[in-house]
Amino acid sequence: MFTSSPLGGNPLAVFPEAEGLDDATMQKIAREMNLSETTFVLPHGNLPVDYTVRIFTPEKELPFAGHPTLGTAHILREIGKVSGGDHPVKLAMEAGIITVDLGDKENLLYMAQPLPEFQPPLDYAEKIAELIGLPASAIDSNYYPIQIVSTGLPVLFVPIISLEALRQIDLDTTRAKQVLASLGTDMIYTFTLQTVHSSATVHSRAFAPALGIIEDPATGSAAGALGAYLCKNNLVSKQERKNIFIEQGYEIGRPASLYVDIESEGDDIKSVRVGGRSVTVIKGELEM
Repeated sequence: MFTSSPLGGNPLAVFPEAEGLDDATMQKIAREMNLSETTFVLPHGNLPVDYTVRIFTPEKELPFAGHPTLGTAHILREIGKVSGGDHPVKLAMEAGIITVDLGDKENLLYMAQPLPEFQPPLDYAEKIAELIGLPASAIDSNYYPIQIVSTGLPVLFVPIISLEALRQIDLDTTRAKQVLASLGTDMIYTFTLQTVHSSATVHSRAFAPALGIIEDPATGSAAGALGAYLCKNNLVSKQERKNIFIEQGYEIGRPASLYVDIESEGDDIKSVRVGGRSVTVIKGELEM
């Protein structure tokens, strides 16, 4: 997901006919898949949606996640369980109903995310620097806040001063689990305004050790929250808000491209949409 080339982006396992599986079995399957997330498609249960979707990491269930949402919609369209073309796909998750529709570029799917919730900025530069193995001077918190933002999943955003510094991150996973748990989040998301591609807005790395994800190649749920963060802190112009381009996954050999579309009126964010491309790599059956 978030790539048009096989073996790039963020891999996802989708089980399109999961009716009858209990919670424990879903968790065991997700652990067996050993990907950042695995999704299970269930009947809609009289909700005004196409299907209900449950999302599991190797360690726990999530109320919402970005690339599993788009990847699941991609598979449902591909195998004919929902209509193709311009038909929007509505999926019920614990966090709410998420709608996925086509973007204005070829093979680009977009999902609407909940409106952002911003927590107060944190004076955590030195503590975070210790967690990620960098000097405190590498964290650009003099201008941009260390802050938790959520568009369905709370994420701790940490601005890094340069691409070189971002590449040198060495996360202390044990301490990171403790610190993130104390803050009420599972993910630390580092980013810099220096990028590999001149057309990109930011370059990012995301870590969620408590979810069994040492480093995430592409994080759709965080992308929407990052877009909101960038707008809130005036890091993108009003024109750029409609086409924020995030590059991620380069440091682990799975380059990914994520697109964010923010609608706003003045300082108020009215909608958050995250998009990307996807490609099917493996088809098979699980025997139990």
